Amino acid sequence: MKLSNKLITLAATTAVIAGFIIGCAQQPTQGDPSIPRYQVDTSWPKPLRDNWIFGQVTSVAVDKLDHVWLLHRPGTLLPDEKGAQANPPTNRCCVAAPAVIEFDPDGNYVRGWGGPGQGYDWPKQEHGIHVDDQGFVWISGNDGADHHILKFTREGQFVMQVGKPGKSEGSNSRTQLGQPAAIESNPGTNEIFVGDGYGNKRVIVFDSNTGAYKRHWGAYGAVPDDAQQPAYKPGATPSKQFGNPHCVRRARDGLIYVCDRPNNRIQVFEASGKFLREFFIERETLSGDRKSTRLNSSHSSVSR
Repeated sequence: MKLSNKLITLAATTAVIAGFIIGCAQQPTQGDPSIPRYQVDTSWPKPLRDNWIFGQVTSVAVDKLDHVWLLHRPGTLLPDEKGAQANPPTNRCCVAAPAVIEFDPDGNYVRGWGGPGQGYDWPKQEHGIHVDDQGFVWISGNDGADHHILKFTREGQFVMQVGKPGKSEGSNSRTQLGQPAAIESNPGTNEIFVGDGYGNKRVIVFDSNTGAYKRHWGAYGAVPDDAQQPAYKPGATPSKQFGNPHCVRRARDGLIYVCDRPNNRIQVFEASGKFLREFFIERETLSGDRKSTRLNSSHSSVSR
Protein backbone atom coordinates (compact mmCIF):
# COMPACT_ATOMS: atom_id res chain seq x y z
CA MET A 1 0.00 0.00 0.00
CA LYS A 2 1.34 3.43 -0.92
CA LEU A 3 1.82 5.79 1.98
CA SER A 4 -0.72 8.27 0.63
CA ASN A 5 -3.24 5.49 1.12
CA LYS A 6 -1.76 4.73 4.53
CA LEU A 7 -2.58 8.32 5.48
CA ILE A 8 -6.23 7.62 4.76
CA THR A 9 -5.92 4.23 6.46
CA LEU A 10 -4.58 5.88 9.61
CA ALA A 11 -7.45 8.33 9.61
CA ALA A 12 -9.95 5.52 9.20
CA THR A 13 -8.30 3.34 11.85
CA THR A 14 -8.13 6.13 14.39
CA ALA A 15 -11.73 7.00 13.60
CA VAL A 16 -12.73 3.65 15.03
CA ILE A 17 -10.68 4.36 18.13
CA ALA A 18 -11.87 7.94 18.51
CA GLY A 19 -15.47 7.23 17.62
CA PHE A 20 -15.99 9.47 14.62
CA ILE A 21 -16.10 9.13 10.82
CA ILE A 22 -13.40 10.15 8.36
CA GLY A 23 -15.11 10.92 5.07
CA CYS A 24 -12.19 9.86 2.88
CA ALA A 25 -12.99 6.23 3.64
CA GLN A 26 -16.45 6.51 2.14
CA GLN A 27 -17.59 4.31 -0.72
CA PRO A 28 -17.27 5.82 -4.21
CA THR A 29 -20.20 7.23 -6.09
CA GLN A 30 -21.87 4.46 -8.11
CA GLY A 31 -20.53 4.39 -11.66
CA ASP A 32 -17.80 7.01 -11.14
CA PRO A 33 -14.37 5.31 -11.53
CA SER A 34 -12.47 8.56 -10.86
CA ILE A 35 -13.29 8.49 -7.13
CA PRO A 36 -10.81 6.32 -5.19
CA ARG A 37 -11.95 3.56 -2.89
CA TYR A 38 -10.00 2.95 0.33
CA GLN A 39 -9.95 -0.06 2.59
CA VAL A 40 -8.87 -0.09 6.20
CA ASP A 41 -5.63 -1.94 6.93
CA THR A 42 -6.33 -3.12 10.47
CA SER A 43 -2.65 -3.96 11.04
CA TRP A 44 -1.55 -0.35 10.51
CA PRO A 45 -0.51 1.38 12.68
CA LYS A 46 0.92 -1.03 15.21
CA PRO A 47 -0.59 -1.03 18.72
CA LEU A 48 0.38 1.96 20.82
CA ARG A 49 2.66 1.70 23.82
CA ASP A 50 1.91 2.27 27.50
CA ASN A 51 -1.85 1.62 27.30
CA TRP A 52 -2.32 4.78 25.19
CA ILE A 53 -5.45 5.64 23.25
CA PHE A 54 -6.47 8.60 21.09
CA GLY A 55 -9.08 11.24 21.74
CA GLN A 56 -10.62 13.13 18.81
CA VAL A 57 -8.17 12.83 15.91
CA THR A 58 -8.13 16.18 14.14
CA SER A 59 -5.36 16.07 11.54
CA VAL A 60 -2.74 13.87 9.88
CA ALA A 61 0.32 14.78 7.81
CA VAL A 62 3.04 12.95 5.87
CA ASP A 63 6.63 14.23 5.90
CA LYS A 64 9.34 13.78 3.26
CA LEU A 65 10.54 10.62 5.03
CA ASP A 66 7.08 9.11 4.48
CA HIS A 67 6.46 9.23 8.21
CA VAL A 68 2.87 9.85 9.27
CA TRP A 69 2.15 12.44 11.95
CA LEU A 70 -1.11 12.49 13.87
CA LEU A 71 -2.61 15.25 16.02
CA HIS A 72 -5.40 14.45 18.46
CA ARG A 73 -7.14 15.99 21.44
CA PRO A 74 -6.13 14.21 24.66
CA GLY A 75 -8.60 16.33 26.61
CA THR A 76 -11.57 14.78 24.82
CA LEU A 77 -11.23 11.37 26.47
CA LEU A 78 -14.26 10.52 28.61
CA PRO A 79 -13.77 9.63 32.29
CA ASP A 80 -14.28 5.91 31.67
CA GLU A 81 -11.74 6.03 28.82
CA LYS A 82 -8.92 7.20 31.07
CA GLY A 83 -9.62 5.19 34.18
CA ALA A 84 -5.97 4.17 34.43
CA GLN A 85 -5.08 7.83 35.04
CA ALA A 86 -7.43 8.18 38.01
CA ASN A 87 -6.07 8.12 41.56
CA PRO A 88 -6.73 5.42 42.48
CA PRO A 89 -7.30 3.84 39.03
CA THR A 90 -10.88 2.86 38.26
CA ASN A 91 -9.87 0.32 35.61
CA ARG A 92 -6.84 -0.84 33.64
CA CYS A 93 -7.59 1.19 30.54
CA CYS A 94 -6.52 3.72 29.43
CA VAL A 95 -4.07 6.63 29.23
CA ALA A 96 -4.29 9.54 26.79
CA ALA A 97 -1.50 9.42 24.21
CA PRO A 98 0.60 12.55 23.67
CA ALA A 99 -1.11 15.06 21.39
CA VAL A 100 1.45 14.55 18.60
CA ILE A 101 2.37 11.05 17.45
CA GLU A 102 4.86 10.07 14.72
CA PHE A 103 4.71 6.70 12.91
CA ASP A 104 7.20 5.24 10.44
CA PRO A 105 5.96 3.86 7.07
CA ASP A 106 5.38 0.42 8.61
CA GLY A 107 3.13 1.86 11.32
CA ASN A 108 5.66 1.62 14.14
CA TYR A 109 5.53 4.26 16.85
CA VAL A 110 8.52 6.62 16.62
CA ARG A 111 7.84 9.35 19.16
CA GLY A 112 5.13 11.32 20.90
CA TRP A 113 5.04 14.75 22.49
CA GLY A 114 2.91 17.86 22.90
CA GLY A 115 0.97 19.82 25.47
CA PRO A 116 1.72 22.91 27.55
CA GLY A 117 5.35 23.85 28.09
CA GLN A 118 7.69 26.71 28.88
CA GLY A 119 7.94 29.59 26.44
CA TYR A 120 4.85 28.92 24.31
CA ASP A 121 1.08 28.69 24.48
CA TRP A 122 -0.23 25.24 23.60
CA PRO A 123 -3.66 25.59 21.92
CA LYS A 124 -6.73 24.98 24.03
CA GLN A 125 -8.19 22.87 21.22
CA GLU A 126 -5.78 21.12 18.87
CA HIS A 127 -6.72 21.31 15.20
CA GLY A 128 -4.06 21.27 12.45
CA ILE A 129 -0.64 19.69 11.95
CA HIS A 130 1.89 20.19 9.15
CA VAL A 131 5.48 18.99 8.72
CA ASP A 132 7.60 21.13 6.40
CA ASP A 133 10.47 19.95 4.19
CA GLN A 134 13.02 20.78 6.88
CA GLY A 135 11.23 18.50 9.32
CA PHE A 136 9.72 21.21 11.50
CA VAL A 137 6.27 20.47 12.89
CA TRP A 138 3.61 23.19 12.87
CA ILE A 139 0.51 23.11 15.09
CA SER A 140 -2.69 25.17 15.08
CA GLY A 141 -5.73 25.31 17.35
CA ASN A 142 -9.33 26.40 16.81
CA ASP A 143 -10.66 27.18 20.27
CA GLY A 144 -12.22 30.64 20.64
CA ALA A 145 -9.02 31.76 22.37
CA ASP A 146 -6.56 30.17 19.89
CA HIS A 147 -5.13 32.92 17.71
CA HIS A 148 -1.64 31.60 17.02
CA ILE A 149 0.43 28.83 15.45
CA LEU A 150 3.43 26.97 16.88
CA LYS A 151 6.63 25.59 15.34
CA PHE A 152 8.58 22.67 16.87
CA THR A 153 11.44 20.39 15.91
CA ARG A 154 10.38 16.86 15.10
CA GLU A 155 11.59 15.92 18.60
CA GLY A 156 9.14 18.37 20.13
CA GLN A 157 11.50 21.22 21.00
CA PHE A 158 9.77 24.60 20.76
CA VAL A 159 11.09 26.90 18.02
CA MET A 160 8.66 29.75 17.36
CA GLN A 161 5.18 31.11 17.99
CA VAL A 162 3.28 33.43 15.64
CA GLY A 163 0.39 35.28 17.28
CA LYS A 164 -0.88 34.79 20.81
CA PRO A 165 -4.00 33.51 22.57
CA GLY A 166 -6.70 35.82 23.79
CA LYS A 167 -8.51 37.96 21.23
CA SER A 168 -8.49 38.11 17.44
CA GLU A 169 -7.75 41.43 15.76
CA GLY A 170 -9.71 40.53 12.62
CA SER A 171 -8.92 39.33 9.12
CA ASN A 172 -6.57 42.18 8.25
CA SER A 173 -4.24 41.93 11.24
CA ARG A 174 -0.60 41.28 10.34
CA THR A 175 0.37 39.79 13.69
CA GLN A 176 -2.64 38.03 15.18
CA LEU A 177 -4.55 35.01 13.88
CA GLY A 178 -8.17 33.98 14.38
CA GLN A 179 -8.69 30.29 15.21
CA PRO A 180 -6.38 29.07 12.41
CA ALA A 181 -7.50 25.84 10.80
CA ALA A 182 -4.65 24.62 8.59
CA ILE A 183 -1.00 25.17 7.72
CA GLU A 184 1.05 24.56 4.54
CA SER A 185 4.63 25.42 3.57
CA ASN A 186 6.53 26.44 0.45
CA PRO A 187 10.15 25.25 0.78
CA GLY A 188 11.28 27.25 -2.24
CA THR A 189 10.42 30.57 -0.64
CA ASN A 190 10.60 29.72 3.08
CA GLU A 191 6.97 30.67 3.50
CA ILE A 192 4.21 29.24 5.65
CA PHE A 193 0.58 29.55 4.51
CA VAL A 194 -2.21 29.54 7.10
CA GLY A 195 -5.90 28.90 6.48
CA ASP A 196 -7.17 31.42 9.01
CA GLY A 197 -9.84 30.06 9.63
CA TYR A 198 -12.68 29.53 12.08
CA GLY A 199 -12.58 33.15 13.24
CA ASN A 200 -10.85 35.06 10.45
CA LYS A 201 -11.71 34.68 6.75
CA ARG A 202 -8.41 34.62 4.91
CA VAL A 203 -5.15 32.99 3.93
CA ILE A 204 -2.14 34.63 5.56
CA VAL A 205 1.54 34.03 4.73
CA PHE A 206 4.52 34.33 7.08
CA ASP A 207 8.26 33.81 6.74
CA SER A 208 8.77 30.28 8.04
CA ASN A 209 12.14 31.14 9.61
CA THR A 210 11.35 34.43 11.33
CA GLY A 211 7.54 34.53 11.56
CA ALA A 212 7.51 37.91 9.77
CA TYR A 213 4.29 38.84 7.96
CA LYS A 214 4.42 38.57 4.15
CA ARG A 215 0.86 38.98 2.75
CA HIS A 216 -2.76 37.86 3.08
CA TRP A 217 -5.90 37.60 0.99
CA GLY A 218 -9.56 36.66 1.13
CA ALA A 219 -11.86 34.90 -1.33
CA TYR A 220 -11.11 35.68 -5.00
CA GLY A 221 -7.82 37.25 -3.85
CA ALA A 222 -9.62 40.31 -2.49
CA VAL A 223 -9.25 42.10 0.83
CA PRO A 224 -11.07 39.97 3.45
CA ASP A 225 -14.13 41.33 5.20
CA ASP A 226 -15.34 40.09 8.60
CA ALA A 227 -18.92 41.26 8.10
CA GLN A 228 -21.55 38.56 8.67
CA GLN A 229 -22.26 36.72 5.42
CA PRO A 230 -25.56 35.08 4.40
CA ALA A 231 -25.74 31.33 4.99
CA TYR A 232 -24.87 29.16 2.01
CA LYS A 233 -27.82 28.55 -0.29
CA PRO A 234 -27.70 26.22 -3.31
CA GLY A 235 -28.17 28.18 -6.52
CA ALA A 236 -27.39 31.55 -4.97
CA THR A 237 -24.55 33.79 -6.12
CA PRO A 238 -21.31 32.53 -4.52
CA SER A 239 -20.16 34.47 -1.47
CA LYS A 240 -17.50 37.11 -2.07
CA GLN A 241 -15.92 36.15 1.24
CA PHE A 242 -14.60 32.92 2.69
CA GLY A 243 -16.89 31.21 5.19
CA ASN A 244 -14.06 29.15 6.68
CA PRO A 245 -10.81 28.57 4.76
CA HIS A 246 -10.55 25.20 6.44
CA CYS A 247 -7.64 23.88 4.41
CA VAL A 248 -4.78 25.31 2.41
CA ARG A 249 -2.70 22.96 0.26
CA ARG A 250 0.18 23.53 -2.14
CA ALA A 251 0.09 21.24 -5.18
CA ARG A 252 3.10 20.00 -7.15
CA ASP A 253 2.71 22.83 -9.66
CA GLY A 254 3.01 25.39 -6.86
CA LEU A 255 -0.64 26.45 -6.92
CA ILE A 256 -2.46 26.99 -3.63
CA TYR A 257 -5.79 25.21 -3.09
CA VAL A 258 -8.06 26.64 -0.40
CA CYS A 259 -11.20 24.77 0.65
CA ASP A 260 -13.98 27.05 1.82
CA ARG A 261 -15.99 24.49 3.74
CA PRO A 262 -19.27 26.33 4.49
CA ASN A 263 -19.51 27.41 0.84
CA ASN A 264 -18.95 23.97 -0.73
CA ARG A 265 -16.06 25.18 -2.85
CA ILE A 266 -12.33 25.12 -3.45
CA GLN A 267 -10.55 28.21 -4.75
CA VAL A 268 -7.20 28.05 -6.55
CA PHE A 269 -4.53 30.75 -6.30
CA GLU A 270 -0.99 31.49 -7.30
CA ALA A 271 1.31 31.63 -4.29
CA SER A 272 1.17 35.42 -4.56
CA GLY A 273 -2.56 35.34 -3.79
CA LYS A 274 -3.72 35.91 -7.37
CA PHE A 275 -7.07 34.16 -7.87
CA LEU A 276 -7.23 31.68 -10.75
CA ARG A 277 -10.45 29.68 -10.51
CA GLU A 278 -12.90 27.92 -8.22
CA PHE A 279 -14.90 24.71 -8.33
CA PHE A 280 -17.73 23.39 -6.21
CA ILE A 281 -18.23 20.11 -4.36
CA GLU A 282 -21.76 18.75 -3.88
CA ARG A 283 -23.05 22.24 -4.58
CA GLU A 284 -26.67 21.33 -3.95
CA THR A 285 -26.11 20.04 -0.38
CA LEU A 286 -26.41 21.76 2.97
CA SER A 287 -25.40 19.00 5.38
CA GLY A 288 -22.33 20.15 7.31
CA ASP A 289 -20.99 16.64 7.91
CA ARG A 290 -21.32 15.51 4.31
CA LYS A 291 -19.97 18.81 3.06
CA SER A 292 -16.85 18.72 5.22
CA THR A 293 -15.93 15.14 4.37
CA ARG A 294 -16.24 15.78 0.64
CA LEU A 295 -14.03 18.84 0.85
CA ASN A 296 -11.44 17.15 3.02
CA SER A 297 -11.32 14.20 0.60
CA SER A 298 -10.82 16.58 -2.30
CA HIS A 299 -8.03 18.64 -0.78
CA SER A 300 -6.14 15.47 0.17
CA SER A 301 -6.10 14.39 -3.46
CA VAL A 302 -4.52 17.60 -4.73
CA SER A 303 -1.78 17.77 -2.12
CA ARG A 304 -0.26 14.28 -2.29
